Amino acid sequence: MELRSGSFVGVHFTLFNVFATCLTYFAVTIALNFLRAPKYPDELPWVGYGKSWSASIKNFFEGFTKCRDWLQDGYKKYHKEGRAFVIPSTLGMSAEVSIPRSQMQWMLDQPDSVLSTGEAHFDTLNGAYAFIDPVLLKDAYHEHVIHKNLARNLNAIIPELVEEVNDDVQEVCGADTQQFKKVNLMDEFLMGIIPKITNRMLVGKSVCRNPEFLKNMMAFTMDVVYGFMFFPLLPRPLHPFLGPIFSLLPKYHYWKGRKYTLPIIKKRLEDMRRKDADDPAYADWKAPNDFISWSIRTAMDEGKTDELKPGRIAMRVCPLNFASIHTTALTAHSALIDILTADPSVVEALREEATRIYNEDGQQWTKNGLARMYKLDSAIRESQRHSTMAMSLISKKVVAKEGVTSPEGIHYPNGCLLTYAWLPVAHDNDVYEKHDTYDPFRFSRDRERFESMTLEEKAGVDVLKLRQSGMVTTGHSHQAFGHGRHACPGRFFVAHELKIMFAYLFMNYEIKPILERPELKWVGRASMPPNVDIEARRRQLG
Repeated sequence: MELRSGSFVGVHFTLFNVFATCLTYFAVTIALNFLRAPKYPDELPWVGYGKSWSASIKNFFEGFTKCRDWLQDGYKKYHKEGRAFVIPSTLGMSAEVSIPRSQMQWMLDQPDSVLSTGEAHFDTLNGAYAFIDPVLLKDAYHEHVIHKNLARNLNAIIPELVEEVNDDVQEVCGADTQQFKKVNLMDEFLMGIIPKITNRMLVGKSVCRNPEFLKNMMAFTMDVVYGFMFFPLLPRPLHPFLGPIFSLLPKYHYWKGRKYTLPIIKKRLEDMRRKDADDPAYADWKAPNDFISWSIRTAMDEGKTDELKPGRIAMRVCPLNFASIHTTALTAHSALIDILTADPSVVEALREEATRIYNEDGQQWTKNGLARMYKLDSAIRESQRHSTMAMSLISKKVVAKEGVTSPEGIHYPNGCLLTYAWLPVAHDNDVYEKHDTYDPFRFSRDRERFESMTLEEKAGVDVLKLRQSGMVTTGHSHQAFGHGRHACPGRFFVAHELKIMFAYLFMNYEIKPILERPELKWVGRASMPPNVDIEARRRQLG
């Protein structure tokens, strides 16, 4: 009996210790975050529970689930009057200043030496430890390579994208014309297709279908995701000690993946150098159209010797996988759910458009043909608006030592984080009529109407305004890809990738409608994709 009593007391004592340790840990974390946070101007209003010590504790915990509501409240109360406000620090996230629409252009016009997008991303993504080497984010040369080469080579790589999409969709959905096959939309369908398409452009066909390479690139991207979710929960003084331990995971997956890319990179370097040296054996040789070739050629032309190291090129593939795979998958996930929960006539209209344009262009996909898919372009863009994946997609850190003063007359000191919140703009009835309704052809009606006009009628139309309704055109009211000089350089590839994939799916498969759209769950400043299955069956054609 005494033993049982002692055990009972011991268990309670242990639970008390655990509880006390956790409480102390969070108290220390909150205190350190409070003390080490940049000093935000006193005249700025705060949403949430305010900025006092007691308010910081409430903000820290409750903001994880209430951040979206706080932003919407601040937008209505302050942004509508042209005022900025502070979103407080919450579990895993630092405080930030939300800039109103009237000051957005000012924010975008500031040089990187004053307001830095790169430094904001470096902090948010735990760049010191999550990306193998801090230089990958400090000097994002891979983004420069993509910006310089991708758009001009899109037409040339379309046939490879088409081949990859066709093979991958059929592998996942099957060829059965009798029975529907159920697949998980995210885990089986999208994550079984998008990583292969992405890496077809990055490293070529021989590697993009290698299961071990893909597994390690997927693991690397999740290492980064877990890092920026959980690392901010650690007190900052512990970062230099625990950061190197955490960094072992992404480094491990990079080393496992690079054994498949290094031989190709080394061979490509040799081939391109011999081609440049007019080696007769390479008279008819052409460099493959992928990121490896673009990176080597750009570095050669610009004299960037460090960027010609095989290991550096292999490292650059990792952040491109992170940037490309999950954001594209999230976009496609929301778009397919929105399309499949809409009236069945929407799928029929998208199927008709894809089939017509495909046949008009000689049963092949071209850059021009994909650009004419106004309905599909609109359906995806409207989903980006309606089912917003994040509160804000533009963030900048004040890096000027002297700080910066806004048009509102507020001085932001060094270290402050400024963001532009797209979520409330996307759901503002003054900006988008019937904002709470998914209207798949919201952005295509005017473009289709223009195509049916006579030349005389077209002369009086603002063509530039029409073009701004496209998915890849960013602006104050459309920021799924950011906006300004730091807008996503890969958005043109993403648009082509999604259009080819959706067109092939609708043209070749029947898909059962989703009866009700699952509610988006918000965690902190981002929405979480719901767990959804789709049922697809190969169509009997001809």
